[in-house]
Amino acid sequence: MQHLTSAARSACRVPAGAALARQQRLYSTPRDETPPHSPAPSSGESSLGKASASSAAASSSSSAAPAPAQAQAPKPDFSQSTSTAAAAANLQPLPFLSHPLGVPERPSNRKLTWSEVRSRALDRDRRLQVRQNIVKEATQGYFHDFHKLRSHGGKTWRAPGTLIRDDRSLYFPLMSGTRLADGKEIDTAQLLPGKVSIVAILTSAVSEEHTKSFYTAAFEAHGSHPAFQLVQINLQENRLKSVLVRMFLSSLRQKIAPPLAETYMLCAQSMDLQREAIGLHNKHVGYTYLVGPDGLIRWAGGAFAEPSEQQALVACTGVLLGRLDGAQSKK
Repeated sequence: MQHLTSAARSACRVPAGAALARQQRLYSTPRDETPPHSPAPSSGESSLGKASASSAAASSSSSAAPAPAQAQAPKPDFSQSTSTAAAAANLQPLPFLSHPLGVPERPSNRKLTWSEVRSRALDRDRRLQVRQNIVKEATQGYFHDFHKLRSHGGKTWRAPGTLIRDDRSLYFPLMSGTRLADGKEIDTAQLLPGKVSIVAILTSAVSEEHTKSFYTAAFEAHGSHPAFQLVQINLQENRLKSVLVRMFLSSLRQKIAPPLAETYMLCAQSMDLQREAIGLHNKHVGYTYLVGPDGLIRWAGGAFAEPSEQQALVACTGVLLGRLDGAQSKK
């Protein structure tokens, strides 16, 4: 029976390279690591397993053995608080970004017609998503995102070391607001096309430091390139906080350099329908995206940057700028 058990276990093994193959399909270049393959059983082991299986089948026909008791799934423990669960999750390693971020349709600032507004209001999937967001907010505590900061400082994934493949990338959603420099209405559909952009979404002073830890090195390396721009989006979904930010615009303009104020946007729109699509998992965390000239998100990171993530953003930005220069030189 021991040989039968080992043979059954080896037959039920899941290939260790399944997750690695999924990452290779997502990123531009495969990773250097090769998946460890489980050793195939020798001929002696396989024949011995077959012999044990045949003898076990013969014995089961003569006398029926009682079926082994199935292991029951552990019941969820509701006695732990969110803070305790987040502290326990902090001990686990962070995964790499496993799926592209963004929306499938190219954003547009075109004014919708009455028929388009009506079809959107009557869209069943859209209404279902709105209901799910309402239920999610109602079931989460006020300090839910704050407690999540105990787990890796709010970081939920590690940024990839390479660009997300062009055919798998998705579009950065439409976000509109007012420009810090002159107070005019702008949106991402106007800012992003035609340039390689590092888009930083910040909601507080802490999240601003999060984004700075990512783009500082890339801005120093590529800030002088004419096709590069840094877009900062100060997102305040809370109406009261949005009013407070606008009351102190003068001090904010003194803090931001004039060239960067041209691409600094104050945004107060709700991101409930796009939050999961672009990975805004925590309202206290700053997120940084690398967007190509076609508006596709090619790279993303969140919270404080690790040294490898800083180097990856510098390299990926240089790759996109080099491709853009090459495409323009051929015209």
